[in-house]
Amino acid sequence: MCASAHAETVAENEDFIHLDKVDGTWWLVDAEGERFVVAGMNHISFTTRFAPYNKEYCLEEFGPGLFDESGVVWNGPEAKNWLRQVVKDNKDYGFSTIAFHYPPDLPSEYFEALGIHYLGKLKLGETSHLSVKWGGGFPDVFSDEWQTEAERRVQAFTARHKDNKHLVGYTYSDLPEYAYEAFLQRHEWHIQRFDVYVLHPWIEALVSKPGMPKAKQVWVDVLKSRYPSAAAAGAAYNVEVENWDDFASISEWGLPDDEEQGIGDMTAMSKIITETWLKTHPDLIRKYDPNHLILGDKISAHGPAQPDWVWELVSKYVDVVLIQDFEFFDEKHQAKLRHIYAKTGKPIINGDHAYATLRPNQRAHKGVPVENLTRVGEEYTRYTRGAMALPFMLGWQYCGYIEQWAGATNDSTGQEQPGFFDPFGEPLLDALVLVKEANESAVSWHEAAETESAGTP
Repeated sequence: MCASAHAETVAENEDFIHLDKVDGTWWLVDAEGERFVVAGMNHISFTTRFAPYNKEYCLEEFGPGLFDESGVVWNGPEAKNWLRQVVKDNKDYGFSTIAFHYPPDLPSEYFEALGIHYLGKLKLGETSHLSVKWGGGFPDVFSDEWQTEAERRVQAFTARHKDNKHLVGYTYSDLPEYAYEAFLQRHEWHIQRFDVYVLHPWIEALVSKPGMPKAKQVWVDVLKSRYPSAAAAGAAYNVEVENWDDFASISEWGLPDDEEQGIGDMTAMSKIITETWLKTHPDLIRKYDPNHLILGDKISAHGPAQPDWVWELVSKYVDVVLIQDFEFFDEKHQAKLRHIYAKTGKPIINGDHAYATLRPNQRAHKGVPVENLTRVGEEYTRYTRGAMALPFMLGWQYCGYIEQWAGATNDSTGQEQPGFFDPFGEPLLDALVLVKEANESAVSWHEAAETESAGTP
């Protein structure tokens, strides 16, 4: 449906995908003036499409030259056959958008030629302690070297996407640990130990460097604002110093016995790190691409993971808030969405969420458990209808495309990926018939959304 003449264009260039606000309801509008809702399937992945049990079959389908000794041959006809099938699977069942999770080296500009909306993945570093081992450590956002490399990457990435009509906007990293609370929630779950008190690893990575680089100077300035003297700050962190310059020799840090004080120190530093990280992206993106939206990092909203200062900072540097939250669409979840909107004033996409049932050949699955595939489709419908009734929601993305079986490589959860297609590409119709109906109804449901005044707490 075309955008209303009464729409207020609130972000970016109308010749590209942009935001409109129509009678208090937020919309994504494409370059042709058509409103749409984000719906997509996450995890276009080698580990599900080319696992030991289906790799031979899929290579016969797409072509044996898909891989060489270095990985996927992205510029070959086999990779394009694969991506054409991905796009067909999405379009056949009403999915409008290629979702957040796909291989970082996949040339996503292919989706422009294939005529489907997509999220751009701009990677300037990893921001989670579970993923930094693949990204070379936490980014030192204060260093001239990182800033120079960030600009090089942004310039190269935007050159491939800045003219694309199907690019929804730029996203960054997955599940960033801006706040100590967010780090702790994932860390404790991962190690199955609780009541942990450690230095936030992003802070530790920056302040453990020798000398007095900019990052450590920022940390020292934080300590100056929170302790009466260098000696008092040093005593709290179990290091011997007489003056503030002495911290240049410190590379190993303890923690204050007063946990509240220590977490307060970390929070003050995390706010500065986070704002520097968040501000750098749009400053550089806007320099090279003034046309597209900024969605930012996909932020965990599980449980009480994010303090309000996170949402307040994020709101300054994105056009759309991208979250991840796996929940039934109930009053508690609605209240959380309303709270995030109240703190940001920006429309929201739930970028990763799933309902799932344990299937044959699976040991354990990701996603909110339900009894069977029909129930997956029913809960998908319920979530879509409920989210579209909120004027600030722009859609959501399902955590799964190709169903994963035991024997494939799992992620850090150790669980198999749910999906709407089996490993050989057959649609799981018990769920997908309902999913397609929901996707095709989403725009009309959003047109009937409550007024914005009812969408805030």
